[in-house]
Amino acid sequence: MRDAPIFEVTLRKYEPPAEDRRRNLRFFLLSLGLVRPGDRQSPLEVIFSRLLEENGPVSLAKLAKEANITESAARYHMERLKALRLVEGRGEYRLAEGDLSVAFRVFRRYVLEEILDRIAEYAESL
Repeated sequence: MRDAPIFEVTLRKYEPPAEDRRRNLRFFLLSLGLVRPGDRQSPLEVIFSRLLEENGPVSLAKLAKEANITESAARYHMERLKALRLVEGRGEYRLAEGDLSVAFRVFRRYVLEEILDRIAEYAESL
């Protein structure tokens, strides 16, 4: 048995959303542990903001250019978002299910519930 987790997620609770879209985006990403508290604007914020604005897929090259990072760095961020089931694609990316609220429900059901179910298994075994 390994000590390395199969999957890891960090959750944080912040104050309720406000009228400021940029602030809400930052707190959404902070809440999911995708950016760290105290960091300045992350390339992930730029990338995710762009995905929210687009109706269709956006190329990895375009996302990297807008975030002012390399394509490999952009790919790293996209893989993190894909692991949470918030985005989908390969080479070109878009919000999963075409809608963030739907994608988040998928995240809750298939990522969080699986983690909580496994923790419950440990609790029952103890």
